[in-house]
Amino acid sequence: MKKDIFKLLKNSSICKSLADEQINHLIQNNLITFAKYNRNEILFWTDEKPKNLVILLSGNITMGKNTFDGRRVLGVSNTNIGELIGEVRLFSDKKLFWDYAVALKHTEVLEISCEFLLNPVEKHPDIQFILMQNIMRVFVRKFEFLSDKVRILSFPATRDRIAFYFLRMQNKQEQVVLNETREELADYLGIARPSLSRELGRLQDEGFIRMEGNEVIILNPVLFENVLE
Repeated sequence: MKKDIFKLLKNSSICKSLADEQINHLIQNNLITFAKYNRNEILFWTDEKPKNLVILLSGNITMGKNTFDGRRVLGVSNTNIGELIGEVRLFSDKKLFWDYAVALKHTEVLEISCEFLLNPVEKHPDIQFILMQNIMRVFVRKFEFLSDKVRILSFPATRDRIAFYFLRMQNKQEQVVLNETREELADYLGIARPSLSRELGRLQDEGFIRMEGNEVIILNPVLFENVLE
């Protein structure tokens, strides 16, 4: 297990530029530990600062909020191995828009002690400095995601929200791999699941997309971009 943890940390954005002996120090002193979460299990609530930051090993984690009318609103899914979760709440003095971090499927993570990150350690300030630099890089990337979320919610039409999301998420092969369920994607886009399913069907019938399992192939990118005009 320790070899697997070392390999993951070595390739993760949070440990970028750390030497092998520095990573081993984190592991051997239990500053990074292994944890599992079941589907829909809460990792932490945002009404208090998290005790640990989370590095994703497998599964799917997102931020969630329950509205007054009982709906669940979800943030962007985190499925990339090595993804860092919890750093925004750790450094914020105010409660976030989101209420909690939740696992959308069986999820395995590594948890980094926030006490180690925040409290000065005379013996290894170099490790803390590099970790904090890497966390700031994660901040910038997540602000970009937040900008996308605000843009999505600014579109009044279901089709426009779907189009913007697909255009932002497509790969070089003009495909979108959906790591979320239809319900989770609808929650992220801020629309009802039946509305999402109907609009996806229409987009496919009209030749904008082709759906194959959890993949969406954008058939005509230029035509698809016109949806947003």
